[in-house]
Amino acid sequence: MGLYDRPQGPTAPAANSATQQAINTQASAQLGPLPAQLLLASSAEAIVVNPLNIAIPLSVALPPNTQNEQSELVLEISGYIKTTSTTNVTAKVYSGTSLTPGSNTKIGDSGAIAQNSATAPFIIRLHLIYDSVSGKLHGWYKFLINNNLVAEAALSNVVTGLSNTANPVATFVVSFTSSGADGTHITTINVARFSVG
Repeated sequence: MGLYDRPQGPTAPAANSATQQAINTQASAQLGPLPAQLLLASSAEAIVVNPLNIAIPLSVALPPNTQNEQSELVLEISGYIKTTSTTNVTAKVYSGTSLTPGSNTKIGDSGAIAQNSATAPFIIRLHLIYDSVSGKLHGWYKFLINNNLVAEAALSNVVTGLSNTANPVATFVVSFTSSGADGTHITTINVARFSVG
């Protein structure tokens, strides 16, 4: 099911002024072409990088749009993970723009999922809502990694200081960790979809 073909999901209205962009048009400039690959050669957590500029993270931005505010938004990240050893994979979603995980605000965490010498699809889905009056982003998340469904949970942290006058309102990045990755046992993360709307 596509992002905009859900029966009562959001629509993609055309921008109606020079300062208001349709959803995900700004994000596409930051996102670059998909798929994006992250090769893990150590057990350190790493943010997925932009394939056009590895000095910045792969990110999706939520542009200002009054139709987004106080409405459910779905952040979706999907692709596949290929491991070449006995390992646990952990995925995390952050609000932020840094390649340093600790400089961002963690909003979702899969926990460690066993994926031993296997290739499997993954999907991460966050249901989000924000408003400019409280300035808060709330929501819940689900992760499916190696056919293990992580129980639905509220966001790890409430993101504050949001305003629909900011451009972007919020930016999201994703990281992965593979406990068994090393110089000879590479874990490949392929991100095929990264969207919000």
